[in-house]
Amino acid sequence: MDILNNREIAISLWLLAISIYILFSSKMAEVRNAFKGVIAAFFVRRIMTVLCLMIAYMAIVIYWLSELELWDFEQLKNTVFWCFSVGFMSLFKLEKIKQDKHFFKHSVLGNLKLLAILQFVVGVYTFSLWVEILLVPVLALLGAMLAIAENDRKHHQVKVFLEYCLSSFGVVLIVYTLYMLMTDFDEFGKEKTAYDFFVPPLLTLCYLPFVFFMLVYSTYEQVFVRLRRTIKSRLHRYTAKLYAFILFNFRLSLLERWSFQVAKANIESHSDLIDTFKYICKARHSEKNPKDVPKEQGWSPYKAKEFLVNEGLNTGFYNRSFEEDWFASSPMKEFSNGIIPDNIAYYVEGSEDVAKALKLKVNVNDASRAHQACEKLEAMAEALSMSSLRLPLSDEMKSAISGCNSYSEKVEDKTIALVVEHWPNHKFNGFDLKLLISKI
Repeated sequence: MDILNNREIAISLWLLAISIYILFSSKMAEVRNAFKGVIAAFFVRRIMTVLCLMIAYMAIVIYWLSELELWDFEQLKNTVFWCFSVGFMSLFKLEKIKQDKHFFKHSVLGNLKLLAILQFVVGVYTFSLWVEILLVPVLALLGAMLAIAENDRKHHQVKVFLEYCLSSFGVVLIVYTLYMLMTDFDEFGKEKTAYDFFVPPLLTLCYLPFVFFMLVYSTYEQVFVRLRRTIKSRLHRYTAKLYAFILFNFRLSLLERWSFQVAKANIESHSDLIDTFKYICKARHSEKNPKDVPKEQGWSPYKAKEFLVNEGLNTGFYNRSFEEDWFASSPMKEFSNGIIPDNIAYYVEGSEDVAKALKLKVNVNDASRAHQACEKLEAMAEALSMSSLRLPLSDEMKSAISGCNSYSEKVEDKTIALVVEHWPNHKFNGFDLKLLISKI
């Protein structure tokens, strides 16, 4: 029984060679010290506890699958690879998973895509060992060069050439696989090949409940840490935790929203605590049943939040910032290349029931990319104007944006203003652009 195929042996040999070089080369002393720090950070009690729980959970899953004859010992290699590539990595990406509302759906469907099936079929056949040993560093180098080229528009031609090289290799690999399927189908038709295909997706499917449990646990842990800083009374703190479990359970977004509201409040009594839950319930009801807002007053904040969803700018909740001021904002979305990319964000500001100002802000971290930033702002501003005013931008406003010049105009009962602010003493002459649509 072959434990590793030629490609896996080639990768293992290269990793072994690199490891030996790092361990014994005098030039790699700093790398060794940094690696020791990473290892020390990894073996902390909290991380090891989570990993042990994961291993115990997957041991139960594997035992259950073996009892159903869906797993056998020949799948040990694939299972170990899956643990490192999917299992462990998922635990370090919980924050990213939390932000992806469709993670669990995509995790299931991703394994059923034609591309995933094609990648598996192509991986069944490998070249001879010496060819694989030569290919591994070449492909790794091409991949690294492509990653660097993608970060700078000056390297666009290099990026195109590298993509062509990798695509050509992919075509060669597919043609080779088709040839082997026609001449050596017995290798593909083995029972082990079927196990190799469905076991990793099956492990992923069985692993999702554990990921969800860890997601819930880590979110509650973070929230309870915040409560220690914001609620001084131990009794009120324990009461808050109990109420949170009962009212929010698995609704993690509402739980986090409530914890930030608690941070703004001064909890000195049980009624103060109850008010924070009432606030969340009221805000949630307003989101599900937005009031109609007369055009001359502004916009419904819960509709305004959705104006740029199709453009990739999704705001968070519409929350109180001060006594009568409410706002919602999107995360900064990067849209350019470079070490410090430019970014754009969308803001909705107003009162509890009425949004009175819609704002786009672009941070241009390098003046040499001003043209690209202005194009991005103009496209987003056009979409915002059509969504909020049902009117396109005027030629004068477009001209002001393309020239990075401050400008203001009135459109019916609203004001559209562009404000350009240059950052003093900035190394790359950075500046920001703010486009504001507001009630007069």
